[in-house]
Amino acid sequence: TVAIVGGKGGMGRCLAQLFADLGPAVLIADLDTELTPEQAAALADVVVISVPIDVTEAVIRQVGPRVRPGALLMDVTSVKTGPMAAMLASSSASVVGTHPLFGPTVHSLQGQRVALTPGRGDEWLAWLRGMLHARGLELVETTPADHDRVMAVVQVLTHFTTEVMGRTLATLGVPLEQTLRFMSPIYLIDLLLTARHFAQSPDLYASIQMRNPQTPAVTAAFVQAAETLRTIAQEQDYDAFRALFDEVRAHFGAFTQPALAQSDFLIDRLVERT
Repeated sequence: TVAIVGGKGGMGRCLAQLFADLGPAVLIADLDTELTPEQAAALADVVVISVPIDVTEAVIRQVGPRVRPGALLMDVTSVKTGPMAAMLASSSASVVGTHPLFGPTVHSLQGQRVALTPGRGDEWLAWLRGMLHARGLELVETTPADHDRVMAVVQVLTHFTTEVMGRTLATLGVPLEQTLRFMSPIYLIDLLLTARHFAQSPDLYASIQMRNPQTPAVTAAFVQAAETLRTIAQEQDYDAFRALFDEVRAHFGAFTQPALAQSDFLIDRLVERT
């Protein structure tokens, strides 16, 4: 039996379907369900914490002591250091941290990635690997600290960049409709991603950034890079710009060639639809 604590949310529903498709009975416990999280934790063989990031550790401390020693306690939070420590401290059960690297609205789980941070219990870890592989998911195993360090780039830097873009567009005073008259495919892609971001929950993105321990370092690096480029542009220093451009291109290395090909593909598909 698998209990999803927070199972009425988007990712909770996705996980409930994932496990149900593979055979285990699934229990849903949420704020307004007859079955309480504590009751579900005491009943289930596998307890999955799928609640908002800012309450994850509190919910783990609430239900962790009710999870049976022979069971599995796991979470699906996009930060791992704090939740993993909370699970290991609040329960004697097996513990595995997970982070689905996709949203609950994906059309297919096939080929999607899930980060795993093993904590305690080899048998349950092997079971979970088998279940996720059976649904066609690709697994990336790591430690909580390494996960948060890399996700500070993959998520925090990406979202921060998008939010700066959105904030800048909102404060420049140029109507969006006017920019669309002159849009290039690259601008449209950036605009679509920015608008998609701001169409979603501010609480989700606030928690992703504010709960990652590496956020201060990553956002400081972004601001410093922006200030460096701003100074180069203001001083019309072409030599400095070329040097910076070459430095970044060297960092990307061979990835630049498939990036050109794949971005050309995306641009062609987008142009076909507009």
